[in-house]
Amino acid sequence: ANVVGITINEYQVNRARLHNKKAGLDSLCEVVCGNFLEMPFKDNTFDGAYSIEATCHAPKLEEVYAEVFRVLKPGSLYVSYEWVTTDKYRGDNPEHVEVIQGIERGDALPGLRNYKDIAEVAKKVGFEVVKEKDLAKPPALPWWTRLKMGRIAYWRNHILVTVLAAIGIAPKGTVDVHEMLFKTADYLTRGGDSGIFSPMHMILLRKPQVPPTQS
Repeated sequence: ANVVGITINEYQVNRARLHNKKAGLDSLCEVVCGNFLEMPFKDNTFDGAYSIEATCHAPKLEEVYAEVFRVLKPGSLYVSYEWVTTDKYRGDNPEHVEVIQGIERGDALPGLRNYKDIAEVAKKVGFEVVKEKDLAKPPALPWWTRLKMGRIAYWRNHILVTVLAAIGIAPKGTVDVHEMLFKTADYLTRGGDSGIFSPMHMILLRKPQVPPTQS
């Protein structure tokens, strides 16, 4: 198979190309620097597509889904992992709102979507929904366990980062970023513990063989 990846981050592109070369896969894997809302590919190009925790960064989900739909061949499948609020989330619960807003700020998200919205958006742009499932639910093990960090570990890392920044080894702003990531990890953990947030809402879609009739 020939695999093509796209990201707007040039650093990630260079890193991906390096890893592909080390693995001896650079003849099969291509990485493009570009905007997934305006992909530099022709219509009906790909036999399949996937995205993992990426489309949550799109200001409007229908725009990126429409682009994926455009570049897929008719009959092809697309699978995505979406970050969503679950059926346990309550917009009138201040603690729930605080946690979700903390995740949005810390992960630079335009706004988390409700799990019910994903399939509706997919259908709106023309996809058929094949399967939809929250893969974070039991019997899956808690995904947020590795994000938990004790106060001792935090302060140990904080002191190390502070020293590295002070002597010029770590770049300016590293201390602030470390503190922000610690706070974000706490919000993610609270979101997972309470069950109001999932980063593993899987949706499998198909582009129809025949485009839907336009009314």
